[in-house]
Amino acid sequence: MFATTHLGGKSLLLLGLLLLQCHWGITAGRAEAADSESLTEYVSFELLIHRADVTAVFNGKQRIGGDHDTGLDPSTDSIAKGVHSLAFFFEGDSQGYPIPLQDSTIGSDGFSLLNVFAIDGFAVFPQEAKSRWAVVDLSRLREFLRGQQPAPDQIVDDLQHYISTELSGSRFKSVEFTLRLHYPLATAVFRGYAAGTFPLSLGTESLSFLLPNTDEAIRFRPTGTLYPSDWAFGLVSPDHNHLLLLQDHYGPYHIISFAHLAQYLDGHGEPDYLVDWQFPESSADAVLSQGRWLTNDLISFSAECCGTKAALIYKLGSDRGPVLHHTDD
Repeated sequence: MFATTHLGGKSLLLLGLLLLQCHWGITAGRAEAADSESLTEYVSFELLIHRADVTAVFNGKQRIGGDHDTGLDPSTDSIAKGVHSLAFFFEGDSQGYPIPLQDSTIGSDGFSLLNVFAIDGFAVFPQEAKSRWAVVDLSRLREFLRGQQPAPDQIVDDLQHYISTELSGSRFKSVEFTLRLHYPLATAVFRGYAAGTFPLSLGTESLSFLLPNTDEAIRFRPTGTLYPSDWAFGLVSPDHNHLLLLQDHYGPYHIISFAHLAQYLDGHGEPDYLVDWQFPESSADAVLSQGRWLTNDLISFSAECCGTKAALIYKLGSDRGPVLHHTDD
């Protein structure tokens, strides 16, 4: 009887250890899968919009990869839809003053990120009540955020109508912005000036990269000329291994691995892949645009020339080069 009880206890102990080990394995697997999903779908960002001695700081996560047909500008939408916090910082004051945001606030009811300083001399930001917006004079903004001024200068119910019909164009001032996209192996830093409700990417003037163990950002220098419409914020592949960089209004695209990024930026390295396109039987250069990642090793982009627009797909390393998906005449 004693022996039977002893063996049963040992068996139960072994079974318990086995179940615990399985639980650890399942938990670790789920955590790894969750981490992998997080890494392949989102990039953390900080968007700083500067006005005089006040800076509005938006934080959030940008979705990357996939076919996001939102009907909006993909670069701006991926940033605006990913915002989860807003705080104001004042020169000489290290304290941040956060503003509560609802999930549906950003990108709805006419509020774009640039609206925060769209009106000269004022800050505009969401109220806690949905679809209501506070307009506060910058000279009184800190006092309002501290609770020393109980009410904003104005409450707006329909911000889009307010901005589009009640303000003259002369009151829209360009604002300086800095956008930092934090990748695992580098940080992309976009800088520029933008105004009103135009897409943020249209105001981009420069792109630099902060690499590990470096104090200064290394500037990306395209081989040709990029127009405002050529800049995009969706640079990184879903697996965070490659960057997609347009070199000129007429192409080509360079695809660079993070392992070679430092050498590439300082002019001592070539891109891992070069992607270009010219329409058959045409000697004219095509305008390349809308480059984006579909999967870890697949990009899509558009080419337009002489009244014809083509959608193309390129798989990294393919000997066939870009493959024509369809054309619109």
